[in-house]
Amino acid sequence: MQARSSDSTETVLSHFLVDHVERFLDRHGVLDRNRSILVAFSGGSDSTALLWALARLAEHDGPAVRAAHLDHGLDPASAERAEHAGAIAKELEIPYMAERREIEPLRRAGESLEAAARRVRYAYLRSCLGSCGADWIAVGHHRDDQIETILLRLLYGSGVIGLGGMRPVFGDVLRPLLELDRASLKLAVDEVGLVPVEDPGNIDLRHPRNVIRHRLLPRLRSDAGFSTDSLLRAASAARRTSDRLLKRLARKLEIEPNPTGGGSRLDLPALRRLPQSLRPYALDALRRAAGAPYSAPATAQHELDRQLARGGVVGCDCGAGWTWRNSDDRLELRRRSPGGVPEFSYTLCVPGEVSIPELGLTLRMVESKPAPWMFRGSKSRAAMSLPLEAGQQVLIRNRRPGDRLRPLGCSYRRKLKDILIDRRVERNLRDSVPLLIVDDRIAWVPGVTIADEFRLEGSERTWLAELTPSTATSH
Repeated sequence: MQARSSDSTETVLSHFLVDHVERFLDRHGVLDRNRSILVAFSGGSDSTALLWALARLAEHDGPAVRAAHLDHGLDPASAERAEHAGAIAKELEIPYMAERREIEPLRRAGESLEAAARRVRYAYLRSCLGSCGADWIAVGHHRDDQIETILLRLLYGSGVIGLGGMRPVFGDVLRPLLELDRASLKLAVDEVGLVPVEDPGNIDLRHPRNVIRHRLLPRLRSDAGFSTDSLLRAASAARRTSDRLLKRLARKLEIEPNPTGGGSRLDLPALRRLPQSLRPYALDALRRAAGAPYSAPATAQHELDRQLARGGVVGCDCGAGWTWRNSDDRLELRRRSPGGVPEFSYTLCVPGEVSIPELGLTLRMVESKPAPWMFRGSKSRAAMSLPLEAGQQVLIRNRRPGDRLRPLGCSYRRKLKDILIDRRVERNLRDSVPLLIVDDRIAWVPGVTIADEFRLEGSERTWLAELTPSTATSH
């Protein structure tokens, strides 16, 4: 690997790469020196091209950049690749973090090695995102990856949502290179004098994606009638169609975040009235709102249909650590937590937002003018009169022994535990309630109450706190 190149050694292709990434960030509102991007960095050509381009932009008031590498431990040379990736990041003067998590012991029953590696990798990236305070995760998926993904989903019988392929922006995941091909990225990396390291797993024909890459696609491209452009246009049309469908279903089913247990929920009677053909799309809209990474398998959806037809209590595992449950007239999708949610605590400098990975939620706080809805209340957002100025910090954590507050309309302080019991928050969900702490006092218990001393009284300056799902990473 050579030393970092100067502008004088860059050619048209590497300049084009930087311009392309800059336009992408600008288009999506990320081109801001006050923002921070975490790059999923394997050390291969694709992620090296992405890291180099973002490093160049960071030098010119672009967002700050960090790199994270996960060693899957799948072959004897994996540790050496992690070291090489760290050397590239050092040459680019990018902060680098790495961890080894062997995949085989972490595989779930029936889970492919590829799926397990992806799940563990994104879990690692999410933990890095929380620890380093970055705003976005950037991955090096490119045009050829998109083509392979579409074909893979087509061959496995995906519906219209899956046939849309990967999205340039999905939640807090950025894919700036989706319009560029693999060969161009490799040439750009060569031009700037960096030597990437390639994963031997990319040529292992035991993986279906590699069969598509090395056998199916070359055969298709040899046919004069095959066009990857047509395939990509079809995927774009599928994305537009699925977006419109999911938005309509979200409105019809009143899909919203579940503030007292993470996840999301919808109107159950409305779901029962839907035609059977639309139910999978309704459940996918619910999944997206919850931030769950993968659609439920067909077997889980069949079991849910059976329970819905039977009536009564719904309790159904839907894969990847998530479950469906009914509560009154709502169907809830939430994380399965057999051991309970661990203690968490995050600080937030206001105005701003902070991710709560344990719950799949993001808390956002801004100053706001009083509005009529604020006096009616809302389950996932609250307006309060808080003794805060811009730049001060608040705390977001789950409950601790001895927590007390004076709930809205009450004349005395009460134990938080008793308040949660009175409001019928299930025992297994009580550790999943994110508390807003201001000056060592509980200010807001989402979905339950605000502290009476922070209630709105009139037209004073107001702080708005809102919980939204931290969106998933699969598309």
